[in-house]
Amino acid sequence: MESNIGESNFNSSITPEDADIHLAATPPEESAGRSEFGAEEGEEGEENTPLINKPKTSHPVKSHRNIGDRTASYGGVVGPGDDRNTGDSEAHGGDEPRFQTHKDYSIFQHNWRWTMNVILFINTLFLVFVFICYFFLNFGFGTGRNESFDKLLFISVALIGNCFNLWFNDIWLISSWDYFMDMVLTGLPLTNLALFMLTSYTRTRLNFSTVMMFLWLALTFGLSLYQSYKLQEYIKQLAPETVQNKHTLKEWIKIAFRNVVKILCCGLLFLMTLNSFLFMIDTHNVANFKDDDSQFVYADSQHSKTLHIKCSGLENHDKTKPIVLYEHGGEDTSYLSGRWIQELYHLGKIESYCVYDRFGYGLSDSTSAPWSLKASAEALRYALVDEMKLEGPFVVVGYDYGGLVGRVFVSQNRDICSGLMLVESWHEELLLKKYFKRLFPGDGDDNGHDGNNDGNSDDKVSFRVPEREIHKRNGLKVWWNGLWSSIGLNLHYSWMVRHRGSRDRILGRDMQHQGKFLRTKFLEVLTSSLLSYKDILETNPKLRNVKLSVVSSKEMVRKSSIWGDWQRKLTKLSGNTKEWKIVDGEHNFYQNGVGKELAQDVLLRLLNE
Repeated sequence: MESNIGESNFNSSITPEDADIHLAATPPEESAGRSEFGAEEGEEGEENTPLINKPKTSHPVKSHRNIGDRTASYGGVVGPGDDRNTGDSEAHGGDEPRFQTHKDYSIFQHNWRWTMNVILFINTLFLVFVFICYFFLNFGFGTGRNESFDKLLFISVALIGNCFNLWFNDIWLISSWDYFMDMVLTGLPLTNLALFMLTSYTRTRLNFSTVMMFLWLALTFGLSLYQSYKLQEYIKQLAPETVQNKHTLKEWIKIAFRNVVKILCCGLLFLMTLNSFLFMIDTHNVANFKDDDSQFVYADSQHSKTLHIKCSGLENHDKTKPIVLYEHGGEDTSYLSGRWIQELYHLGKIESYCVYDRFGYGLSDSTSAPWSLKASAEALRYALVDEMKLEGPFVVVGYDYGGLVGRVFVSQNRDICSGLMLVESWHEELLLKKYFKRLFPGDGDDNGHDGNNDGNSDDKVSFRVPEREIHKRNGLKVWWNGLWSSIGLNLHYSWMVRHRGSRDRILGRDMQHQGKFLRTKFLEVLTSSLLSYKDILETNPKLRNVKLSVVSSKEMVRKSSIWGDWQRKLTKLSGNTKEWKIVDGEHNFYQNGVGKELAQDVLLRLLNE
């Protein structure tokens, strides 16, 4: 009676899963002599052996799996960090293929950690190198001709992938999504490179470092693909099919976290690829359907950068008559703000004119770090004089931020410049950041006797500046917008919702969302208080005898008294100031018919002097 009860309890306690594990753990020399009823030849069946004195295994089964740090119940497999000697493994069949497979898996894990640490170190150095080349120093091969914030994001995503390959190097953390997502991550950098190779504009602006960056990223993501493949092969050989997809709660959390991050990385790279596709189409359309008078002109002796310049009326140009050279504003190109100059040419009131896109604007190439007003003026001089062989004389018209560039250009090229017209131009104090402004005396009193009405507690300077109207940017905000520009959501909205054309995104209203433009604006903000401010101070003595006219907006003067004071100071730059005209309209005076006509009249009077 007692044996029947014990036998009944024993049979009821064995689950099918335990039976599978027990059979998998049985050495082949023992299982070969068993009959189909489970008894060895010459011995009694399993059901007749004593239950109480049945020997227990020295390593009890703690899990339904035996990979990693788990104790093996089949195949003699132990984890790579297990401190047990190999004799235990050999006792369970160390010569079996499964044991050799696990040994290979342990070696793979060890080598993989070393490989990922090396690649992680290289990618980190690459990111630091690109960051320095982008914004501080140019080593000659770090930046290309069409740089934005994309390269920083690509390398950052690669770093995230490297970290996950290092942290989740376990066969029990493999899911069916891994292989697919790793294939996508590997293919997207190559897709971006292929898109840039499709058109002449983007293909000729790829440098060696950019091509190698895309290939290196594809290689790093390809290693992740190789890891997923190898781990899937190991788990097929080491674990029964019944337990391959079984995970603990902790493992499921790790798998979910890793997959969510990988999905986000795939989505990010996919949006960046769409942005590259749109940029490729837009630049191709604008570059191929540009005006006959426009051209790409080299701006340095190394022929590494080009400016997009349009000059009209140079065929029969009378060298005694000046060429109008227009410097566009800080948030536009001549496509928007220079039309009033082109209108004068089409009406036959001026003989010739030149407009161009500064570095980082429109179709011109990206600028190199560090950026300065002097560097921009030198590039323009090389393009006009050394490449296009123009001798002038030029009357420079500077609008908004272009007024600063025009002042530097005229001061450095007095031999080819005969006049300067500043239209709603920035004053050099706008280049100073607020913490630099506090170092200089302001318009108020030192003791705050005005009751701090200017909004400044120490009463040194008034910050009542119409920054929104003149689009004065904050450095951190420009950096943030630059990172978001790589995704291109605003540009896709312009295309799919507003149905705007390629010219608007490259030259017009939506150019401010381009990554190349935002990188240039960040460089302007970064060096404005140091290099650019120094350049402007050096130009002031050289403008004493230059013919000068100033045009200011009536609405801007009404909104800000300090803006009016700055416009008055601009008229004092030269002792040969011809005119200061207050015109109707806002800062974008060219959108006001009356203001535009008044500005045109001022320019014509300056040309006839």
